[in-house]
Amino acid sequence: MSMRTLFIWIIVAGALGGVVLFTRAQSTKAQSKAPIQTTRTLGFDTARTVGLTRLVDNERQVVEADELQPNRWIVRWVQDGMDRAWIADLNKARAGFRSLATANIMLSATDLVASSRGEVVIHQRDGESIRVEFGSNPSGGFTPVRIEERDAGGIATARWFGRIDRSVADVYMNNSVLGWRTDQVFDLPNSSIRQVELKAGENAVALERSAVGWRIVEPVAVQGDRAQIEALVKVLLSLEAASFVDDEVDPQTSGIESPIASVELSTADSTSSIVIGNRADVGGERVYAQIRTGVGSAMVTLATDQLSKLTPIADAYISKVPSSLSATMVNRMSVAGRDERIRLDATRTMGDWLIDSSKADSINREAIERVIRVVCTNPAQAVGIIESESIPAPIAFIEMHGNDASQSQRFGLTLDSNDAGMRLLLTQQVSQTQSVVWSCISDDASASGAWLIAVASRRLP
Repeated sequence: MSMRTLFIWIIVAGALGGVVLFTRAQSTKAQSKAPIQTTRTLGFDTARTVGLTRLVDNERQVVEADELQPNRWIVRWVQDGMDRAWIADLNKARAGFRSLATANIMLSATDLVASSRGEVVIHQRDGESIRVEFGSNPSGGFTPVRIEERDAGGIATARWFGRIDRSVADVYMNNSVLGWRTDQVFDLPNSSIRQVELKAGENAVALERSAVGWRIVEPVAVQGDRAQIEALVKVLLSLEAASFVDDEVDPQTSGIESPIASVELSTADSTSSIVIGNRADVGGERVYAQIRTGVGSAMVTLATDQLSKLTPIADAYISKVPSSLSATMVNRMSVAGRDERIRLDATRTMGDWLIDSSKADSINREAIERVIRVVCTNPAQAVGIIESESIPAPIAFIEMHGNDASQSQRFGLTLDSNDAGMRLLLTQQVSQTQSVVWSCISDDASASGAWLIAVASRRLP
């Protein structure tokens, strides 16, 4: 190779080296001008979050998604050595997770947590977790934090440090997640309620929902007033705790061991209850109450005005319509005298009525339809449970029959008069000593009473 060629190669190599050095210099200069990340968020997806654990002063509290019911969260903690649980307020839980996920953290190259104040662990659906440890040495409106990220196998994947706004730290360190509990006493859908029981002193009533509506099963068995009982259930499901009592209260102070009243709500697979004790304030505007639900239990105070609409008196829930059969369900009606021998037996057929196999005339047909309206459709003016011995002996009996033997109801009949006029009294014996009495005051009732007495007084051959 000639000296000239060698010289040319040296010049080319030098030129290329200069280009490389210039390019590296420009890249280094560009990198030096790029902004350095100084803040970041925890950035976890709240939609993938399935729980949060708070550990402060060796007290562990958990907020976790309910595996059995979507879109519901449960708060769990230990009180007086016993595991406790309560349903979380959905809005409070969402706000709590969101405040932590979006809080800005000023990054630090070194660990600023000198001593631990407490920690929060966020659990994700795929098993990953983020542990946030808060330092006990806040300054300048910020609290130091130490963050550890772990994968589904529990292996640490990242560890970093920084400072978080002190107000965010205080939400979790000063205020326990017990504040996320819902004030609602019963978290149950109305349609799931199968039985309601109320007790106060010597009075008690048990109500049961069946395929044909509500019935009173205790202290007597009789058709219930749907509107009244549904209103009662609505009141119970709207009850809210005025406050939670997390400190230990002396039983004599709370009165829970000798309650003044109690309520039970039952579904197909669970029972929830309220035991009401003594007043919780000087003015008597609140009372202590022990709540037990399918999720957990808690001592609370309830506003007394919420309880004023509850009554354990069965009379308040008896249907004012005597029969549980609708007018269209009745296909047979019989009338008996005071000797209980049948004087009239009417059967519905082809939209008409037959009496003793003969077609009823217009007068008797209208009378039968009128009696059915009084017994099966028209509400009585008053209803109540009365000792049977206090009721005048019936002067007639009516029996209504439906499509099968189970759809049969019998009522005694008597007439009474007062200043308001003639009253038709329908009675139904519901126990050995008690009867339900419906007082019917209307033109239909008066006319039906007169016709029934006339039929029941017929002489038999």
